[in-house]
Amino acid sequence: MIWINSIVWGLMVCPLILLMFGLLPSRIANSHVAFVRRVSVIALGILAIQAALVLLLIVVTGRTLHLSLSSVKPPTPGDVGILVDGIAAVMFALVTFVGFIVAQFSVRYLDGDPRQGRYYRWLSFTIASVSLMVISGSLLQYCFMWAITSVGLHNLLLHYQARPGARRAAWTKFAVSRCGDAFLMAAVIIMFRTLGTTEFAELTARANDLPRSTVSAIAWLVMLGAAIKSAQFPFHVWLPNTLETPTPVSALMHAGIVNAGGLLIVRLSPVMVMAPVVLNTLVIIGAITVLFAGLTMMTQSSVK
Repeated sequence: MIWINSIVWGLMVCPLILLMFGLLPSRIANSHVAFVRRVSVIALGILAIQAALVLLLIVVTGRTLHLSLSSVKPPTPGDVGILVDGIAAVMFALVTFVGFIVAQFSVRYLDGDPRQGRYYRWLSFTIASVSLMVISGSLLQYCFMWAITSVGLHNLLLHYQARPGARRAAWTKFAVSRCGDAFLMAAVIIMFRTLGTTEFAELTARANDLPRSTVSAIAWLVMLGAAIKSAQFPFHVWLPNTLETPTPVSALMHAGIVNAGGLLIVRLSPVMVMAPVVLNTLVIIGAITVLFAGLTMMTQSSVK
């Protein structure tokens, strides 16, 4: 059991290092580009290998890795822990693999760019935030890391800050995401006041104990927050302007970050299935988004 706990907590080492690495001042990062780039790529490579091994472990053993600090009394909404089941392991491996590929591709894409150092530190920060988000053990932790991810993505979107389109996309996305955060935090507060915890494992076990009105409120708030932050119709207004950002940022955003809403819905499925009206609304929003995106795609000449 000890070695399992070591593996679980070990998942946080590389992301935490990358988070701290992302706090380097831009002036220092830009003056030591080769070092910053090398550390970023190597750390992301190690993280991708680690994620692949964890996915293999879960597939082979069929177990869920769960470790929590909720034993601290009195209970607080700040539950901190790690929950890695099948869906989290797949997302963890996907995000870290795509992040590593994006970092590698960026080496040539940004060759000669005077702000490479700044780019790599925010890239490291963003991928680390997403990685910690997908293995979060509680709703509060998940929402907090999603907000931190938005900070990293905001700075990546501002890489070409001299371009009006890039600035417009970054700040519009920032404002829209804060609206989504407000809905999610309201869900966190209701969940904690009702259950005394925000842990996903506890929610799964005690979902049937929730009053129907509480279930409906949490489901609506989570659905709205996830839809807003995942750029679903009609909250996608900032998305077209991201063409002004570096191509690797677009790849990272669409391959991992905007999928966080779907993962959150899966995480809270014990509550969501008890609110069929919310699920039906979510299906309608998703269908409209797919149809709108498909029709728009047919009118565009740029592959990006």
